[in-house]
Amino acid sequence: MGCGCNGSRQMELFKAETTWFHVFRDMIESGDVAKMGSYAATVYLVIKAHTNFSTGRSFPEIETIAEKSGVSIAQVKRELKVLEGMGYISKTRKGRSNVYTLREKVSITGGDGRPEAVATWDYLPSSVQHAVADLKNVLITGELAGAKIVHIERLQVNVQNNYEGGNIQFNEADLAKLPKDMQETLERMRSRRNREV
Repeated sequence: MGCGCNGSRQMELFKAETTWFHVFRDMIESGDVAKMGSYAATVYLVIKAHTNFSTGRSFPEIETIAEKSGVSIAQVKRELKVLEGMGYISKTRKGRSNVYTLREKVSITGGDGRPEAVATWDYLPSSVQHAVADLKNVLITGELAGAKIVHIERLQVNVQNNYEGGNIQFNEADLAKLPKDMQETLERMRSRRNREV
């Protein structure tokens, strides 16, 4: 006895959504999820679920975020400000739409287990593994040259990827606090990268 269904209809029933995104455990362990609250965390997850794999940009409408998160439109607007304030998203206008860029944040701890710095970078799904490998390399070797990490607080190293390329910026006061050889390395890296842009 047949089911009366054609083969392609049956295949549609068994299709699984295989795209996924990650949330670093550090977002929870650092207490940021508790600080931002459940509404902001849910809004963040909805925006992250809409991120373009190749560009890292996300542009769901406010109404879509509200519908998918179960949060009112007015509350979504408030939570976007919370997420911006905490450095997890940046928002720009393109025509009549918002374009969101998400940021990853990972705490760097010293030998005593206390946080010493926070590394952040633009969320780009296609390069997450590379960014994590860069972070590990920097932590092991102390060498920043060639890393794609966007920002290390307290060192204020900022490498931004965008459609036109990228650039490196430093907080000059923090740079002056570093050992001379590291200052020179960072200056060379900035000059080389900024010439390429």
